[in-house]
Amino acid sequence: MRKIWIIILPVFFLFSCRKDHVQLPPPPVPYGIPITVTLNQNQPGYMVPSSFEGLSFETKILAANPGFLNVNNPALVQMIKNLGPGVLRIGGGTSDEVYWSDNPRGANTSSDSLTSTDIDRLAAFSTAIGWPVLFGLNLGSNDIVAAANEAVYVRNSLGSNLYAFQSGNEPDVFFFGMRPRTYTFSNYEGEWETYLSAVKTRIPDATFAGPDVAYNTDWITAFADAEHNNVKLLDAHYYLTGPATSPYINYQTILAYSEKLTGLLNIIKAQSEKYNLPYRVSESNNVYGGGKPGVSDVFASALWALDVMWTIAENNGNGINFHMGDGLFYSPISIRDGVLQANPEYYAMLAFKYASTGGKIIQASISNSEFYSAYACVKTDNSYVLTLINKDEKNNSSFTIMLNKTASGIQIQRLTAPAVTAATGITFAGSTVNTDGSFEVKTTEQYSINGNSVVVKMPAGSAAIVTIR
Repeated sequence: MRKIWIIILPVFFLFSCRKDHVQLPPPPVPYGIPITVTLNQNQPGYMVPSSFEGLSFETKILAANPGFLNVNNPALVQMIKNLGPGVLRIGGGTSDEVYWSDNPRGANTSSDSLTSTDIDRLAAFSTAIGWPVLFGLNLGSNDIVAAANEAVYVRNSLGSNLYAFQSGNEPDVFFFGMRPRTYTFSNYEGEWETYLSAVKTRIPDATFAGPDVAYNTDWITAFADAEHNNVKLLDAHYYLTGPATSPYINYQTILAYSEKLTGLLNIIKAQSEKYNLPYRVSESNNVYGGGKPGVSDVFASALWALDVMWTIAENNGNGINFHMGDGLFYSPISIRDGVLQANPEYYAMLAFKYASTGGKIIQASISNSEFYSAYACVKTDNSYVLTLINKDEKNNSSFTIMLNKTASGIQIQRLTAPAVTAATGITFAGSTVNTDGSFEVKTTEQYSINGNSVVVKMPAGSAAIVTIR
């Protein structure tokens, strides 16, 4: 009997070890930092406006670079059309510096003059891209007659493509040189109302927006209280940081959490709701002063821009206009070596368009918001689309999405780059913008699921658009 046990026991232990090895494989290696997103599918909120996205240009570009905003620039026309409906804003600091001329542009006309030729070219361009124009009148000169004449020509040329007029760009900083140091909101209000009256006398149905301030939120409140019956839109500017010459600003600056935008939105949203007026961030970008190389023109700016767009949308904003132009490092679109190219922020705008079109905001709560963001909306086909952002440049992450309802499948379109500091090699849904301006989605990950949770792996420094059905 002892001999039998001597034979059986080694065999038993041998097969026991083999069985344990098969049944207990090593646990899977976690994919980075775990993040939990809880989606409330039962309480849809604000509708994302179809024309949410926009671009902002200095007025002077119409005179100084007539070939840019031009129907004969088909690649630019196509790149803007890729973004869907939007709003084109003409203004910036030069709107208060260029002077209106009632004559067509001639060979000797200065680029400091804005002519009927420039406006007609703008009108044709706005028709080609299908975007209405938010147009800034020159308040800097305080020439009421010239402003009224300019408004009449702009209205006649653009027709239904004129969204609204603005009077004065960043008037809250006029005291830096355009006006006396004692210049106050009361002074601005008086000048603004004089312009309003002069334009309305010539164009009774003209519409206005304002106050288009740089930073002073007190002016937003005062303007809304005084002029809410005279405007169709409240607007203000937002730049995360600056100036671009600061040695302390780097790409990590724009990846870090900031409460600056929240402060602006709290004020302008309150006035928007108080007077039932939409609001828009009519000029925005990351580093004021033209942007900073290595910061404003790298992939970090795309993650920043995508986050900003969704933050405004969640706060019931009407939209945002990213400022751009010649020699500005933060431009979503620019010319390099004579070729038009899409820059990082443009790819963020594409991602937002694919995520938000036809969507109604729903609440997405996230367990860690320091370097991670999650936004969600429900589409008319009852699919749910999430935008997930991992701004951590070092750590991968796993986003676990908790649902109220059982899902059957997901698809993922990723916004990626070789690194957050990369200026090239950026793709959305596996595709880049072609030299003719066209864009087509190429790569979409698809998975079948059956449950109330979804796990999405997010590489460091990337974003993804996740559609859940």
